[in-house]
Amino acid sequence: MEYYSSLDASQLDSERPTLFELISANQLESLLSPSLRYILVHYASRYPRYLLKVNNYFDEINLALRSFIEWYFLTYWQGSFTENFYGLKRVNQTPLSQGEFNSSKLTQLVPSMIEERRKITSLQKFVSIFEVTGTAFLSEKLNYCYEVWYTKYITNQLNTHESLTRKENIKIQIKRKFVEIYPYAQSVYRLANFITTLMYLSGSSKSPTILTYLFKMNYSRLNQYDYDKNEPQQKLSDKKKHNKIAPPTTAELLLHFVSNSITNPSWKMIKLVLGTFFPVAIFTLKFLEWWNNSNFAAKLLKNSGNSLNFTLPPPSKLSAVLRSCTKRDQQVKPKKPHKSGKVCPLCKKELTNPAVIETGYVFDYSCIYNYLEKSHIIVSKKIEAQSEGKEEVNSEDEDEEEKEAEENEPKEEKTYDINKGGRCPITGQKLLGCKWNPLKEEWQIEGIRRLIL
Repeated sequence: MEYYSSLDASQLDSERPTLFELISANQLESLLSPSLRYILVHYASRYPRYLLKVNNYFDEINLALRSFIEWYFLTYWQGSFTENFYGLKRVNQTPLSQGEFNSSKLTQLVPSMIEERRKITSLQKFVSIFEVTGTAFLSEKLNYCYEVWYTKYITNQLNTHESLTRKENIKIQIKRKFVEIYPYAQSVYRLANFITTLMYLSGSSKSPTILTYLFKMNYSRLNQYDYDKNEPQQKLSDKKKHNKIAPPTTAELLLHFVSNSITNPSWKMIKLVLGTFFPVAIFTLKFLEWWNNSNFAAKLLKNSGNSLNFTLPPPSKLSAVLRSCTKRDQQVKPKKPHKSGKVCPLCKKELTNPAVIETGYVFDYSCIYNYLEKSHIIVSKKIEAQSEGKEEVNSEDEDEEEKEAEENEPKEEKTYDINKGGRCPITGQKLLGCKWNPLKEEWQIEGIRRLIL
């Protein structure tokens, strides 16, 4: 891409497409059949009664459908479906396509004469259809046969025997020869395409594949003559047929009715689908390919997921609130069904900044955030206090002095059960929005939603 973008457009042949355009068309061609198969398999899993048989014969149905589509585009646009999407066409080799003639200027001067001579023949059209659809179909079937027979070949299951009939021995010999010859034939075909591609890139040939080279087909770009030829011409309403001697017969009236009611509308619908719907589907396919292969989708998803961190910043570390919450939690009280009201269940104060968690209970935002961030420590201490049977012996001031003294002393490593944290302080259910961060050794809270009352 960088090579072609650095070239001067005036130095490029307007009639000769670049190799990058041809490679893009071939890559798009290779995406069509897998995309159709993926869609069919998706709906066949939902409606197996109707689509399972269609899925089993997908290759044959795809071959027939794609061949009809390619025939249509080769007949009217002289190029395959994907080549027409990129504005390319196939032309017959003529003396005017040699290097000593400027075919682009000749096409501009007398387009009808030049284009009629460069029109591909019926044989070239058949070869083009075979190159686009037939080679892919045969390659898939032959690869499948090779994989099946190669396993039998290396395990000595394709050996002739006197007990078998003559026909069975002949079939086994054919299979053995196929397994031995097929890899070399496939390599020769790929090497021939590679050589013709290099010849096209160097400018010594105008045929990028071996089949187009053997059947004398070149590539060119669509011009104004092609678009004018395929645009629907407006018919004048005042043109009427005159000199009608006899009235139309019953057969003529029936043919006229069938042509106007069935044939013409059906053909117009086919042209609309092939000329409008399919290019839009191809554009959508290329967009999805770019979306999945690029990092744009991941970046967008990451930014949208982290947008909550900007709208809901972590509250300040309120030590007093945290202490009051721990004191309330350490008090052993019989559990009663909680009802949400105007008071925070943690600090027992009126809600000033209400927030709701996954279980549906409402707390003050700073209280529930600070609680969940150190919830495994708070719950562990609460359980230890209940197990040791501690009671309120000292006053609240003495408890605060002991906690401050413990904080000033060298800290001893204590292990707390992480599974006890990240839970609702009322129901004890695990919250999906709380995830443990082993680096910071704290809980990351993402499941809190602020309320506007």
